[in-house]
Amino acid sequence: MPSFPLRLTLGLVSLTLTGAQVACAQAAPTALQTLNLPAPAVWLAAEALQIYAVTEKAELWRVSNGKATVLAKNFSSAFITACSGRVVGVNGAGQLQVWNGEAVESAPNADLSPLAHPVCLPFGIVAATRAGDLVRFDPAAGSWREAARTPANALPDAQLMLADLDGGGEEVVALTRPDATRYGHGILGDTAEPTEITVFERHSLSVLSRLSLPAPFVFEDLQARPVKLEGVKGGNDSLAVVRSSPGGGAALALISKGQDGLKVQATGPDFGQTHRWLTPVVGFGQVWAVKTPHIGGQLTQYTRAGNTLKTSPPFAGVSSHGIGSRNLNAAVLTAPGQLVVPSQDHRNLLSVECRTKCQITAKLALGGTYSSNLLFASGQVWMGDSSGKLHGWTVK
Repeated sequence: MPSFPLRLTLGLVSLTLTGAQVACAQAAPTALQTLNLPAPAVWLAAEALQIYAVTEKAELWRVSNGKATVLAKNFSSAFITACSGRVVGVNGAGQLQVWNGEAVESAPNADLSPLAHPVCLPFGIVAATRAGDLVRFDPAAGSWREAARTPANALPDAQLMLADLDGGGEEVVALTRPDATRYGHGILGDTAEPTEITVFERHSLSVLSRLSLPAPFVFEDLQARPVKLEGVKGGNDSLAVVRSSPGGGAALALISKGQDGLKVQATGPDFGQTHRWLTPVVGFGQVWAVKTPHIGGQLTQYTRAGNTLKTSPPFAGVSSHGIGSRNLNAAVLTAPGQLVVPSQDHRNLLSVECRTKCQITAKLALGGTYSSNLLFASGQVWMGDSSGKLHGWTVK
């Protein structure tokens, strides 16, 4: 096996592999596309065949045909989302930023939260304010106007989601009513944890349903992840979220909507001790989590059995979160039972296949520690690292 770097060309994609990586490639062929950005990417989004990245310098970049092009400066300091030919973010001044394919449009509001993740609708945008309101914006002659507002009591760092919980179409879901007294763990950057999940009508932002947790429980989370469970009739979304308590630590919970509103559909086991946490991963009708991602990281699948979530034997040595980070999307499913997750030291990406048991099928060494979410788009897994490299990895 050669110890010098080996350079290969697969179609239009150029690869540079070390000897160790060649061994992995021979066992499980991979293709790698790497681009250098002037600053580390902090969040990625995809639209059609294009990848968008926002860097720690708040610059918006587009990756297309193997090239990276800067589109805008002062665009977003944390998150972006993309749909309908647009890329949406909130800059550090609290202003909505919308790349329309040619230029940046904005809105006069300056009260949006730069730490919150907006959602992009076909004909509108919903974002959270620093004060916890939800605001819907509609396009208006080259800019965006406020079309609806509701005092939602949302987290200032809420990661808004769209979910179809009853078959009537997607609505806006937010974690709401933060409380700083119930559970002082602070693994996500502060000790104010939400105690409610609220569903809002996507046009008027009126409240459709709400689930409130009794004390001392909290949702130790920033997002309620929609998932259509495999093997479940009806096809409506459930919500995967972390529920925690001082006595038990974290547990995975599935929330559903019935005739009586939102309810806890099923829960997995908690840790039986305080200050233990997990990060959920959903996709392809499956629910997974990395348990204790900062302490040995154990990858586990959850399957529903009545009102209980049973867990598979854990696969240790992975991670998907850094203490204090609001990045909860650092692991991804690429197919049923196939995931890409960071290694425990955050310096490698691991392709893990879980059939009868989990095993690593390929490994990608990063240029530093990972710096962005992990995005699966157009058959490739994308992630930025602390050296400024942006990797697009095709795992087969």
